[in-house]
Amino acid sequence: MHHVSDLLRTPAGRRLTLVAGPWDARAVESVILADEMRELEAAARGALAILSRHAMHGAGVLEALAVAGRRELAAIVVPGPSGTSPDIVGAARRAGVALLTGASDQPLSETVLGLSAVLRADPTLLLRRTRDAIEGLGAIEGAGEDDILRAASGAIGVEYGVTEVAGPSANSAVIRVDGRPDGYVCWDGEDPAAAIVAGVVATTLGRVRASARAAEGAREQAVLALLRAGVKEVRTAARRARHEGVPVEGWHVAVFLRDPASPAGPAEAVTRQVRRAVATASWNEDLAGPPLVTRWQDGILVLLTTDEQVAGDLPADAWPRLTAGIGTCQPGPDGLRRTASQARAAAARAAAGEAARFDRLGVHAILAELGGSDSALVAARDMLAPLDGLGVLADHAVPTLKAYLDSWGSRTRAAELLNLHPNAVAHRIRRISEALGADLSDPQTRFALHVACHVVLDRECLPGTTDAVSSL
Repeated sequence: MHHVSDLLRTPAGRRLTLVAGPWDARAVESVILADEMRELEAAARGALAILSRHAMHGAGVLEALAVAGRRELAAIVVPGPSGTSPDIVGAARRAGVALLTGASDQPLSETVLGLSAVLRADPTLLLRRTRDAIEGLGAIEGAGEDDILRAASGAIGVEYGVTEVAGPSANSAVIRVDGRPDGYVCWDGEDPAAAIVAGVVATTLGRVRASARAAEGAREQAVLALLRAGVKEVRTAARRARHEGVPVEGWHVAVFLRDPASPAGPAEAVTRQVRRAVATASWNEDLAGPPLVTRWQDGILVLLTTDEQVAGDLPADAWPRLTAGIGTCQPGPDGLRRTASQARAAAARAAAGEAARFDRLGVHAILAELGGSDSALVAARDMLAPLDGLGVLADHAVPTLKAYLDSWGSRTRAAELLNLHPNAVAHRIRRISEALGADLSDPQTRFALHVACHVVLDRECLPGTTDAVSSL
């Protein structure tokens, strides 16, 4: 524990002079630089306050001693020489505050840093500062990251921050989530107490992040279960989602994202980038709850929920490099399912790296709505089920039939689309029409089969199921 007399014997304190007041009335617990009188009025008990000339402008030594006495400071340092009138000596004695003067040619910052280094080396003060900071963190258990960093910074007297990558020369403590590094707590300076508390802050942030991700994972699984649920299972799935904190009764807008560079599905790194972009977007302020981001089928689903129906475009720069589809604003659990299906259908129609809105798809929106209907999917699969018995042709039957119908029955054009010889297309179509027992010259038959092909291929279903291949 250091008193004023101890500090005066250190290299940083040798150029200070004791003018009045007791040198050992209170232990010095911190050193601050006060550039305004209000900073002196906010100083902590036991502080040694170094006052700048600006702080003393318009204020006298007697006023500074009075403030220091009320705050129970250990000492104040005033710039330049100070007189030792009986009033000043008496005021310093009554306040229990040591009055010091500093050399006019010594920078104030050097004095502050030098005396602070002496205090940081005091084992007793180090332990007390560390204990107080750790106890303060324990008192705000359950707070968010910003509150934890703010509390720790205020308690220990350094500015803590969080970065994804620690700089080569920065002080840092690793944040771990489930045993894996997940960022760093960083700070400046060589304060041992700051290093100890940084480790506690990193551990606390790791617990906060692990808890938040577990809750987010439960929300994602509940939404995925709602999207996969059959018509009779929607109510149960909605109840589960509501229990996990998903605002299913709100108005939902879904965004479906694909990575043009990865047709099989976006990499995990891309998913993390989307999460960061969504978390920092300005439109989050208008939402009823935090946006939900999850991998779904062959892309990434972003679900945004508001309390009221909204209209308008989402920022185009929110999804860099990705192909995006945006659904319409829909209410309730059924609306959530519908806007997600719309967003995926719109993404399928979007150019690589661009965004398409479902409500601007025109005639394609009708096919997308049919593709999102379980009853339409069952009917389409039933209609095309005989094609499953065509042996090696079975896997190519539906794409061949769709290409043929897309080409208005032209074998030559279908062959170009399928990269086949026209005779091969003719052979396939003959076997397909025989298996279906269908007259492809009948307009209504052609229309029904054309829609069925769109519905099945858009959902990419396994034979005999209503489950999308990419969602299994």
